[in-house]
Amino acid sequence: MSSARTTENLIIALPSKGQLGDAADTFFGRAGLQIYKPNRRQYSATIPSLPRSEVVYQRPRDILSKVEEGRADIGVTGLDIVLEHSEDSTDVMVIDRLGFGKCELLLAAPDSWIDVTSIADVADLSLRYQERGIQLRIATKYSNLVKSFLYRQGISHFLLVRAEGAMEAAPRMGYADMIADLSETGTTLRENHLRPVGGGTIIASEAVLIGSRRALRRSPAKVETLRELLELIEAHRRARQYVSLRANIAGESVSDVQQRILANQALSGSKGPGVVAVASPPGSRQNWFETNLLVRSDLIHKTMQHLRALGGTDIIVTAPNYVFDAKSETYDRFESLLHSGGRLEL
Repeated sequence: MSSARTTENLIIALPSKGQLGDAADTFFGRAGLQIYKPNRRQYSATIPSLPRSEVVYQRPRDILSKVEEGRADIGVTGLDIVLEHSEDSTDVMVIDRLGFGKCELLLAAPDSWIDVTSIADVADLSLRYQERGIQLRIATKYSNLVKSFLYRQGISHFLLVRAEGAMEAAPRMGYADMIADLSETGTTLRENHLRPVGGGTIIASEAVLIGSRRALRRSPAKVETLRELLELIEAHRRARQYVSLRANIAGESVSDVQQRILANQALSGSKGPGVVAVASPPGSRQNWFETNLLVRSDLIHKTMQHLRALGGTDIIVTAPNYVFDAKSETYDRFESLLHSGGRLEL
């Protein structure tokens, strides 16, 4: 591969390991962007269906840095990481929320604190500590987000203790009174005799697709490759909401079958029924027509009953891989972000 070709490839940074890494690979694969990685120990890969692209694997925190520096054009990381470390960045765009890796950054207190159940109780506790000449200690690795949240709650007397790894042990080990950490199900908190504080959710996080405004502005070729990626992801996501119903219906004409289906507009497809004549066998006493409806997944059975009531038979339901709209909302949003010069936009 020539160096000129390489410089025009879209560089995609994905999480190298853990649940977020596995979920990202699965997400891309289901959208028709299967990642080819010959060796699991390699930190680079390709997407055969998107030839003008390259995949590099990094830690989620490093993905943000690489996109911020323009060394990667786009990347998948956690929204919590972006908000904690790039609040004022004008080079990092949050292009899309991806819907996986969902969790919450929240305050948690020991179970034994029976009188601390809400954020208002935390505020009162902070004042009581202040009167005693001590500070409420909160272990976290999200100092910026936690500090901003506490200030918004009117809590100003506290000490943030920088912690990495399993900080659920911090109160028991005595180097913090509370923690502020990510929680997906709350199981780890409960197992460590901690519970969330009511009203103490700092942010709701999930995996996001971020992009380098600086790098993408310089390369129309990369933007075009990114457009293909975004449209495939969006169309696959939309497809999960729909199914295609095909049925044979006897009738007098195409118009006759169309009008009978449209008599119940709620069950006549997203844009109405497609109806075509079927070449009936010689000697058939009926004229048959095939109809095709794109319907919401939650309307499968009701639509099938509607078609049955019209004499429909041979009803087939298929799930589409992609449903493309007249235009891509995700790409339009990206274009708007690309050409704006403001702060990080969500």
